[in-house]
Amino acid sequence: MVKRIGPALLSLLVVACGDDKECKLDDPESCAENLVCEKVSGQEKPLCFAPLQVEGKVFDLSSGAAIPNAEVTALDANGAPVSGVAVSGADGHYSLRIPTERSDDKGTPVGARLTLRAGAQNYEPFPSGIRVALPLDTSGAASTEEEKPWVVSSAQTDVGLISLPSTDQGLPAVSGTVEVSSGQSALVVVEGNGRAYSAVADTSGHWKVFNVQPGGGYKAQAYVKGANFTPADVSVQPSVTTTGVALRKAAGAGATLSGTVQLVAGANGAGTSVVMVVESTFNAALIRGEVPPGLRAPEPGTAPNISGAYSISGVPDGKYVVLAAFENDGNVRDPDPNISGTQIAHITVTNGTPSASPSFKVTGAIQMVAPGAGETTELVTGTPNFSWKPYSSAKAYELRVFDSQGTKVWENLAVPSDAQNGAGNVEVAYGGTALRPGLVYQWRATAKGNAGNPISNTEELRGLFSVQ
Repeated sequence: MVKRIGPALLSLLVVACGDDKECKLDDPESCAENLVCEKVSGQEKPLCFAPLQVEGKVFDLSSGAAIPNAEVTALDANGAPVSGVAVSGADGHYSLRIPTERSDDKGTPVGARLTLRAGAQNYEPFPSGIRVALPLDTSGAASTEEEKPWVVSSAQTDVGLISLPSTDQGLPAVSGTVEVSSGQSALVVVEGNGRAYSAVADTSGHWKVFNVQPGGGYKAQAYVKGANFTPADVSVQPSVTTTGVALRKAAGAGATLSGTVQLVAGANGAGTSVVMVVESTFNAALIRGEVPPGLRAPEPGTAPNISGAYSISGVPDGKYVVLAAFENDGNVRDPDPNISGTQIAHITVTNGTPSASPSFKVTGAIQMVAPGAGETTELVTGTPNFSWKPYSSAKAYELRVFDSQGTKVWENLAVPSDAQNGAGNVEVAYGGTALRPGLVYQWRATAKGNAGNPISNTEELRGLFSVQ
């Protein structure tokens, strides 16, 4: 249903917007109550419209129980925040207002792709570990009647969180602000004592991390493309939320990291991507971590296309892990440790100078069949059977299953290449201890060559499943 601004509403807008009858993008009071001032495609002047809202529920992924006081925010395709923070109510429901351009003077929202982040006390943050956030398309927003918000609500706007172990329950939070300019986005990492906690600041620069182990010696640091920040010392007291941690800009505009990617036999010739992960957030078992917004080649929003030289500009000082073929593009980093260009690259950027120029070899990935061959979590009934397409020149395979935070729960390191089902796919039944219903797991396969050396893997962001 399209939104029309009727005569009665127009008269309200005249009163709300003043004598010039125009609303102002930087003045929330320039529109009548429950309306927002937003740009209109192809028009010079903004108008007042009913807002666009993402609505959903935050719930315990295992029990289905509502989670109150969870914080939810939205990011664009570049990983930059596009909203403030919505806090879930006692029933777990939240409503997150999303500023958006309108396609016409009727207020039809211009579609955009967003992802959600959520955090709550006693729960793992989302996304984290093996769990990734799938994009939402706001072009599907709908309104039930005149002058009511445009709403995006679906299964993807409901966020399930995984409960932390009992030893990590009841821990305090740390919050603060980042000095960011309009259009900038910041990843904040609080690290120390062998741990790292992360959050993306919202459009106001506010950030918050949950479930921090008490202790001194923490440092909070902001990672913003094109800028450096002075870290802040943080001491966390038991049962006390630490607030007011301010992160301010320092000298320097960021470095440029350059290197090369070589596509070897079997690789998807369309190319791949390279990202930079903050080293303290890197999970070696899962080969993933937090990527500061914008630290990617090609630029965020562009399909993977790197097949030679690459560069990433505006890299703040800090320690990073550089990953090639991290996304779902049919490619993986060549895992053979005996070949140069296959190792995971750790670098340090100091005073705008990277310590290395990483080069990578990338090969074709093992193609998954089930479960979780797509980008969503697949629900499995009974004992899981893992299957994949035979990989050229593979003499054997290894199979591993991980929980949501990268703890290995089972492995089979001697899967013969002829362990195939009637469809000609390699297939192995799960043989570990019972998996917990409602939790998310990931399986990964590695192909082995003649000498027992690894020659390919399944892709890092696939293979997610849950049992019922």
